[in-house]
Amino acid sequence: MSGLIALVGGNEFRPYCEPMDRALLAKIVGKPKVVIVPTAAAQENPALAAKNGVRYFKRLGARAEAAMVVDSATGRETKWVTLIQSADLVYFTGGNPVYLLKTMRNAPAWKAALEVWKSGRMLAGSSAGAMICGGKMWAPGEGWCEGLGLLPGIAVIPHHARLAALWNAEQMRVSLPKEVILVGIDEATVLLGPPWQVIGPGKVALYKSANPEFFTAGQPVDLRAS
Repeated sequence: MSGLIALVGGNEFRPYCEPMDRALLAKIVGKPKVVIVPTAAAQENPALAAKNGVRYFKRLGARAEAAMVVDSATGRETKWVTLIQSADLVYFTGGNPVYLLKTMRNAPAWKAALEVWKSGRMLAGSSAGAMICGGKMWAPGEGWCEGLGLLPGIAVIPHHARLAALWNAEQMRVSLPKEVILVGIDEATVLLGPPWQVIGPGKVALYKSANPEFFTAGQPVDLRAS
């Protein structure tokens, strides 16, 4: 039986994210092992992203390590693939979604993360990490491209309170295939499932029509197109 998927709106590893992430860790029996994958930050400072994630989850009481997958070559390295396979929670950080998508497509590291999820454990992605999970992914300045399809029926806007207007969410919605729902997720907020619910201080928006529906902590969310 497949495990849980955590789609985080962004600004991960901050103090105000702690209640949300404690709730995620509480879904795991025993002392969780978290593996941070900082690929999306590879063009900036992946070592810092990894360090921040490891330190953050250790402070929350988890065991934490980083799989330093920063390009296609490291995405094939046995030591990182094996580390990802050992996780109770695989966590893809934010950063550059296009770079993350290209690096993870057909990568053994991504296949290892899917194995974790398929075996009943948890897969999480923040911002760029959440975006790649959809059937479609918005590439800023370019438009829609094919996501990795873990959740083929959705497309994600992270940092929703800030980016919905900047990216023109309504235009994004109408340019999507009808079977794909646009999902906006605020920072420090997670859409966790299945079954899907909101955790955290922000909101989740579903753009099933011109009038988006908003959901807050504890509310169930129906990701079916109709």
